[in-house]
Amino acid sequence: MDENKIFLKTVEEKYERFLDYYTMMSSDFLSLEQQSALAGFLRAHSKENVYLFGGYPEAERRQVLFLPDYTGLAPQAQDADLLEYFRGNPEDCPIALLDVRVAPAAREKLTHRDYLGALMGEGIRREKVGDIIVTERGAQILAMKEMCAYLAQNFRHVGRFEADVKILSIFELSYRESQTNCLHFTISSPRIDNIVAAAYGLSRRLATEAILAGRVFVNGVETTKPDMSLKGGEKIVLRGKGKAIYHGINGTSKKGKLYISVDKYM
Repeated sequence: MDENKIFLKTVEEKYERFLDYYTMMSSDFLSLEQQSALAGFLRAHSKENVYLFGGYPEAERRQVLFLPDYTGLAPQAQDADLLEYFRGNPEDCPIALLDVRVAPAAREKLTHRDYLGALMGEGIRREKVGDIIVTERGAQILAMKEMCAYLAQNFRHVGRFEADVKILSIFELSYRESQTNCLHFTISSPRIDNIVAAAYGLSRRLATEAILAGRVFVNGVETTKPDMSLKGGEKIVLRGKGKAIYHGINGTSKKGKLYISVDKYM
């Protein structure tokens, strides 16, 4: 059995337990690849209270949440709805925030990889931790709530630098909403390979290779077909290169080329 099938079986078993006990349940944090593999399951349960949630609207790594009807949340509720519910019912939120502070001398030297490596050094598996946001004073780490007490006691160093760790509510996350830059391009057709090449400054060949390698996601779903046509309004992620929103075709040139616009996250 491959990893995706094992992962899907784990989620389905958790869903069965949710139906048996009818109490809120959540999965580990999922990578983009796992969220993509889960797309069929989410469609099958789109009329039920099954959600993806990462602690803030722009989260990349997300948990699957199973919430009972008594929460009052509608099926297909958005991040803003879930955040509003958890603000009023903080005991139900499965995610907490680790605020990691380091000395000024360490702040410019430590990167996302350093904080992740320090967590792994404490024996924490990657799926127990969500997004890691490097801040001006250190980092803020979204983590499963049950892991946070242990980490607050034991997570004391990032590399050779000492760290001070406190547990906060997800509502104390100090991230800044991502800024976007509206870009305009001319392409021959609205195929995903053309749009990825334009948005990320790649050659058509490199864009195609990235798609075939499973590094491109459209609206959270992995796509491996370079000739996939986009309509406009899709969110595109090229793993390792960031996010973009494709807005669609704005017009056509005299030579039949298409004018498009893309919001590129900075």
